[in-house]
Amino acid sequence: MKLAAVLVVVLIGAAHADPPPKPDPLAEDQAREANLESIAPREGVTFSGAIGGSLFLGSGAVGKGGAISLRLGHVATPNVVLTFELAGGAFLHSVGGGKTLQDGDGNLLAGAQYYANPSLWIRGAGGFGIYTKNEEVTPNMSKATTRWGPAAAFGAGIDLVRKRFWVLGIEVFTVAKVHRDGVLAITGLCLGLSHY
Repeated sequence: MKLAAVLVVVLIGAAHADPPPKPDPLAEDQAREANLESIAPREGVTFSGAIGGSLFLGSGAVGKGGAISLRLGHVATPNVVLTFELAGGAFLHSVGGGKTLQDGDGNLLAGAQYYANPSLWIRGAGGFGIYTKNEEVTPNMSKATTRWGPAAAFGAGIDLVRKRFWVLGIEVFTVAKVHRDGVLAITGLCLGLSHY
């Protein structure tokens, strides 16, 4: 009789037991790839370079020129790449007498790039920037003035073509910095090549 009572209690307990928890999707993906070659679109160390045109705004000045972005990164998760970046450009501006002078902008930044889907990404970074402005002193002589300060960057891009570990894409980015003359910003529209 006691055995029957224990059996009834065990069966009732089993019927009312909580269902097993759902498995973690990330753990399932990693288990499927165990002992196999990875099928992840990105892994390990990454390198990206982008070059294109730019627009410069700040301190009452506007200029057009070229922009460049060089990023070294490491994949942190399937959707996030941690990055170190060198970004900037050169801008031309006119002074009296039809003369054109060149200014320069350079920024060293650290940040992250997030993939919203396999081809579309956004990124943000912070760091330090230097801006060099050339001003005409006499008709035959110019003087360079350097300004530096904290800098922040935001960018977005889309991967257009993927061939094995190489990706060709288009991106736009803005780097702004604050210094004693105010805020300066460079916006670049670039064609980029990345290696993942």
